[in-house]
Amino acid sequence: MKLFEIMRHYQRLAYALTGMLIMVGIASWFTMARQEDPSFPQRAGLIKVVFPGVTAGQIEKLITEPLEEQLTEVEELRSIKSTSRDDVVLVVMQLQDRIYDTDAAWDRVRRAMEKAERDFPQGVVEFSLDDQRVEIPAVVISVVGSGDIVSMAEQAEKLKKQLLHVAGVSRIEINGDPEKELRIELDNNTLNQLGINRDQVVAAIQTHNKIIPGGLIRIGNQGLRIASGSDLQHTGDIEAIPIALPNGQRIPLHALGKISIAPKEPKAAQSYHKGARAVSLGIFLQRGQVDSIKFGVALRERLDSVREQYAPLKIEEIFFQPDFVADRLSGLQLSLLGSISIIALAVVFALGWRNGLMVASVVPVVAIIALAIYSIGGGVLHQIAVIGVVISLGILVDNAIVVVEAIEQGLQQGLNRKAAVKEAVAKMAFPLFTSTGTTVAAFIPLLLSKGGTGDFTRGVPVMIILSLIISYIISVLVLPLLAEHLVRERVRKKSRFLEYTSEKLVSISRYHAGKAMIVGLAALVLTLALLPMLKLQFFPSADRDQVYIDITLPGDATLERTLTLSSQVEEALLERIDVSDVFRSVGMTGFRFYYNLDGVPDSTNLARLMVNTTGLAANQHIIDWVEDTLQPRFPEATLIAKKLGQGPPSPAPVEIRLIGQSQSQLFKAADQVKAILARAPGTHMIRDDLDTGIAEFSVRVENNTAQELGISNEQVATGLFGQSRGLNAGEYRYGDDPITIRIRSDGGDHTQAEELRSLYLYDENGDAVPLDAVAEVSAQWSPAVIHHYGGQRSVTMLSELLPGAAYNEVLAALDKELEHQPLPDGVELELGGDAEGSSKANNALLKTAPLGIMLLLFFMLLQFNSFRRLGIILTTIPLSAMGIIPGLFLSGQPFGFQSLLGVIALIGIVVNNAIVLLDLVDARLAEGVSVDEAVAQSIRERTAPILLTTATTVLGLLPLALSASTLWPPMAWAIISGLMMSTLLTLVFIPVLCRVLLTPSQSLPQPGVIPA
Repeated sequence: MKLFEIMRHYQRLAYALTGMLIMVGIASWFTMARQEDPSFPQRAGLIKVVFPGVTAGQIEKLITEPLEEQLTEVEELRSIKSTSRDDVVLVVMQLQDRIYDTDAAWDRVRRAMEKAERDFPQGVVEFSLDDQRVEIPAVVISVVGSGDIVSMAEQAEKLKKQLLHVAGVSRIEINGDPEKELRIELDNNTLNQLGINRDQVVAAIQTHNKIIPGGLIRIGNQGLRIASGSDLQHTGDIEAIPIALPNGQRIPLHALGKISIAPKEPKAAQSYHKGARAVSLGIFLQRGQVDSIKFGVALRERLDSVREQYAPLKIEEIFFQPDFVADRLSGLQLSLLGSISIIALAVVFALGWRNGLMVASVVPVVAIIALAIYSIGGGVLHQIAVIGVVISLGILVDNAIVVVEAIEQGLQQGLNRKAAVKEAVAKMAFPLFTSTGTTVAAFIPLLLSKGGTGDFTRGVPVMIILSLIISYIISVLVLPLLAEHLVRERVRKKSRFLEYTSEKLVSISRYHAGKAMIVGLAALVLTLALLPMLKLQFFPSADRDQVYIDITLPGDATLERTLTLSSQVEEALLERIDVSDVFRSVGMTGFRFYYNLDGVPDSTNLARLMVNTTGLAANQHIIDWVEDTLQPRFPEATLIAKKLGQGPPSPAPVEIRLIGQSQSQLFKAADQVKAILARAPGTHMIRDDLDTGIAEFSVRVENNTAQELGISNEQVATGLFGQSRGLNAGEYRYGDDPITIRIRSDGGDHTQAEELRSLYLYDENGDAVPLDAVAEVSAQWSPAVIHHYGGQRSVTMLSELLPGAAYNEVLAALDKELEHQPLPDGVELELGGDAEGSSKANNALLKTAPLGIMLLLFFMLLQFNSFRRLGIILTTIPLSAMGIIPGLFLSGQPFGFQSLLGVIALIGIVVNNAIVLLDLVDARLAEGVSVDEAVAQSIRERTAPILLTTATTVLGLLPLALSASTLWPPMAWAIISGLMMSTLLTLVFIPVLCRVLLTPSQSLPQPGVIPA
């Protein structure tokens, strides 16, 4: 074989290249970027539009609908979901799964926003897009220890500037900052007595707060800048602003009310740590460029060096992802080393210590070189990539085993070592090439699939494909060079077990072929009968000693109400001995401290509690306690306690969206679906986002009367807004950041209804006119929140699942009942949650599956050039898929995407075994022996390598199957079970089919021989 002769000539170069790649791989292990889970593309975005003083209904008509109309023209958007409430609309968007150039897609969104803005009315104060919602902070810390939240926020800002210089930091965000304002609270009685209105005060402040440059003069060769002092630079300047009275006199502003730097109102979202008010900092790392373990060490060193500067304030860790990364990778490193050790022992036991060690050495060499190439290509070391290496270990050793077995057979035939090696490479290089190619082809659909699931699991096919290709190169080109020096010339004795097994298989295929086929088909039918009994689960929950609790109050709930209730929940949690720590975010869900956590836009009626528990066993106890004990104590709120999940984010395992234009029909449909869910098996914590409405103080201006009195509608609206929220009078330079100057009444948001009725307005002459003289004031009920999905009104229902329950069972019960009692006309039902995620993942695989199938067929036809042989090999695929069912059923594991990964891995392994077996049959037929003898010899020669490959793969996966992780045992057990059953059936079915379908006249030229 020319290629091998070339390698022999340049064997020193081959050894050197292999050694250098090994060194690069070892160096990569210590230097490459590390994180616990893969990063997702930036496909999630949030648009926020703030329009103060406008109701939810007005927001829907004036802002939401024009904005959604423009966004629907952006082809890159997959879903648009909006929430309209008083003062604000929040639009959550998801890009199409096929989008990876997300920056260009978000630019299209920004252009659509610009078009929509042209139709917006005057008064919008904020219109922003957050296109980095996918990112999660690596570390969350809090500043606590003072009742002065403004002071703590200032210190947090100072700390932020110091930590930005730590290597690897991308940005730092602050939560819990009260967003200060300079508040001027005017006393209404004083204003009325003096005949002054708030508009006059606003005008006076703006007059004294203009930045006008003073210019520059030159004195000799020096420049002298002139500071004009035209703006307000100190609070004393504001206090001294003269306000003109109707009689011509002037009084200072401070005589009209209280002036202070205070937290902005309505109050901003707040953070609490162990019940104490906190300001939290989320520290984000440079994407895919940082070893988070080393970063954690550097950050802690920096924090320790600055803590004394902030005394008596304390800096406490809330969430520290580097610790989780270290624990996760350490555990997987042990699994990897354990798998390598188990495989090495199995190979040494089967092949003898000399040949066994030579074959076993291929495993770490291939793994290290694969890591080197992965690192050179910019790969990040995370659990998915490491798992890919673990899965590939048992597969990659197959090539080396086959080559060494072929060399030993040559030695048995009397060849010298050099000739045996040359003949083995000549015979096996091409069959191993095609078998490796078919295994690689099995993983192509997973490699090319798009979407969140594909992005999450892509490390598995990448590492397996790399390992398989490197394994082939090492086994065919480098291993034979070593074998010329190390393979023993003595004949290795066969074990009695292998002899008995191979002879039994020969007997079955020769004398009991019909019975074997019947038994195999019966086993297939019985196994398929177990399929409906399997639980379906998209992805399992995470194995972290953490739970989170989401609290949702009615849409009209104030922040104060949410604060009070969430505080009571927190106090109850801290009294439990299985709770070690609680971090509470009120008015927001806070930082997403885990990649799978679903983020919800800020709202005054929301709170989220992150609970650190004393262990995994405590998680379910706390969840049950929240549902059974806490929820009844707070019937006005919905409390949802959950474990962290795995895979792409999802709000709940069961998510049902009802879409329609008629609000009454939607409410009727929601009640119907919610009742069905309550009756379905395995559901709990059922909730919806139905709006209960909010009381509204309606002011209807009598236009004729108002015109006669010289009062405009704008004056009425401005007076009301100035009384409650306050009027914006410009900005005041406070420290490094400007803050708003807000002028309002001393009552503010707590103004009584009677005070509003008697509110004084002022005509052009400055005469006071009471509000009830020009307007009719009444109370009514109106929507507090309006939800849209895809541009239409919607209601979303969510349900958690009891342990052991499956989402497919719930949806089956829903479908059954809706067949008998359909939803009201005009209401459409869409599925989200695990059903949507699983469907998207499967569809993504189906789109790329044709390419994988084409490559699979290409390599098999390249090897055999026979449709008959192709058909024989393809029979092994259902055998591999069938084999996983008993394993999942007996181990109690659900069938989900991880199990599907196991099926894909099995297809490659089993087809590989079939190709090697059938190749030898053809080789014997080419020598002129009968089909019967060719099959018998193939069974005798290939049983040992096939069983050894199966044993190494199964043993290599045992550490993963028995691990405490919730993510990987389903896949490991699927491969173990499927491989054990399909290997046995392959050794039976392939020989039987060869006897039935092949004849000497149909023999092929000996495959695998490449002309010199």
